[in-house]
Amino acid sequence: MGRLVILFVISFSIHAEEITGVARIIDGDSIRIDDVEIRLHGIDAVEWNQYCRRESFDWACGEAATKAMKQLVGSENIRCTWTERDRYERALASCYKDGADIASLMVDSGMALAYRRYAETYVPNEENAKATKKGVWNTEFVTPWDWRRGIRLAGQDFPGSDCPVKGNVNRKGERIYHIKGWPGHAKVRLKEAEGDSCFQTKIDAELAGFRPPKR
Repeated sequence: MGRLVILFVISFSIHAEEITGVARIIDGDSIRIDDVEIRLHGIDAVEWNQYCRRESFDWACGEAATKAMKQLVGSENIRCTWTERDRYERALASCYKDGADIASLMVDSGMALAYRRYAETYVPNEENAKATKKGVWNTEFVTPWDWRRGIRLAGQDFPGSDCPVKGNVNRKGERIYHIKGWPGHAKVRLKEAEGDSCFQTKIDAELAGFRPPKR
């Protein structure tokens, strides 16, 4: 006796969200429209307080990236669409002005890099910017993801007391961060060889795998 096989086909659709409006610029890859904080998907811009080095002089490339974003976006409406948010509830979005992909233009200008860890969409744009020495590609710089881990160009290191968030790897291998003003912050002496790092914010520390101390 033959068996009757019934196939069930289940269709899943991912609901895309969209917002249109005038953006407030946070930095070179982050904006806010109304109450929605948006992280441009697939790119990573130099951090707003990051410095690059050009012909032996330190250049505020992070501020330049933020200005570049402001010039691209202007005061006109832009449209952003997304299907997911990150762990900090930021919309991971693609944003457009007059049909132009803003993330693509930032990478074209050399003020943002393709964030290959999450997408390779903008790798060709990055390779072209690098070949033509646009933006940071005409400088000595630390990639933004390494900069958030506390890596600096020579001479740009933070003295331990000036480090806003100290990431310490203890004897058990636990990765714990201490924010300036917390009791443990002053006690930690950063040892880069042991995996310690200096971060600008606790979000940066958490993205690098550090956690706050247990209370």
